[in-house]
Amino acid sequence: MTATRERPRVVLPKEWSFDLADEMVDRIRNEFDPHEAVSELAPKVAGKPLGEAQQIAEAYFADYGQRWMERSLELGKQYRDRAYETLLAAAAKTGEMAFPFIPERFIEIAYLGTQPIYSLPIAENTKSDFAYKMVFCDTIEAMREKCGDELAERLPCRQACLTAATLAFTAHGFDVEVTQESSLVDGEFCHFKVRRKEA
Repeated sequence: MTATRERPRVVLPKEWSFDLADEMVDRIRNEFDPHEAVSELAPKVAGKPLGEAQQIAEAYFADYGQRWMERSLELGKQYRDRAYETLLAAAAKTGEMAFPFIPERFIEIAYLGTQPIYSLPIAENTKSDFAYKMVFCDTIEAMREKCGDELAERLPCRQACLTAATLAFTAHGFDVEVTQESSLVDGEFCHFKVRRKEA
């Protein structure tokens, strides 16, 4: 009688999701909830002349934006999904695509964790420019509610978005200029543009 050889067991790789991890998005939401951030800011600007309140709020949001993106970068590298791994591999192989796609992922993490959106509305995505729009924003709504319309309409919260977007790109070695092209105050959405500087 001939002994039959047992077939080797094939271990399939773990099936990775192409979606961002819910736990990661929840952690960003818990740590950087816009309503809580504005609640912390409100007593700092209460009773101050408008110009002084604006300066205080802009400094506050610049710091918030720095911490918000630092945490998004940290968690985004910790919670690695299949789309991110595929992008990293493609960028390494081709020498292309790192700009703007890798930083874009971390901008998406930051906003999906803090704003009432299901996807980041991308307006432009080329080798030299990246732009996105925010139609809904809990931060400016919280500003109106807790700090008043006058301060909210000066849009000091833009500093958080400008700082965070800049860091998302500079942390990956890209020299960029980030500008705000329009805002919820004077239009239908906040529109941010990232331009890659010439090497």
